[in-house]
Amino acid sequence: MPSDWNSAFRALIALPVLFLFAPIAGAKENEKQDDPAKFFLFHKDGVAEDVARGDILYCVGQSVSVMSSRAKTQTGGLLAFIINDRLGDIDTLRMRNAAMRKCMGLHGYQRYALPEVEWNVFVDHGDLVVANDGKASAQVIDRMAAYASGPKPEAEVLAP
Repeated sequence: MPSDWNSAFRALIALPVLFLFAPIAGAKENEKQDDPAKFFLFHKDGVAEDVARGDILYCVGQSVSVMSSRAKTQTGGLLAFIINDRLGDIDTLRMRNAAMRKCMGLHGYQRYALPEVEWNVFVDHGDLVVANDGKASAQVIDRMAAYASGPKPEAEVLAP
């Protein structure tokens, strides 16, 4: 094989590798931005805490059964199982968050951005709908109800 073919072949192999790691290198240079699709809470002016708790519980009840089709079906070998399991968890989280946004929006609540650090403390490193054990946490629901009925947050208002 001529040397220029060898160089061309190496460049062809290296190019996809560079594209794979380019976003990671760029992300390290820029500050990490909190994702408003993941880190948010609801608030409604003039709502009582017990009413907010009831609205949250209703919407959690509507959202808890949402599950990604990736999480339901497993095909392929072990690697496919591992990848589908992780992607299914991510899809389920996003779908549950979307269901909560729609449900709480129908009840007249606005969405407010929350930094990831505060979010993790607020929901005990769980999900908006269920904790890591797969069940809704009474303490998280109480904190969400207090936030929803408390003073208007200073945080950024997000689109519904």
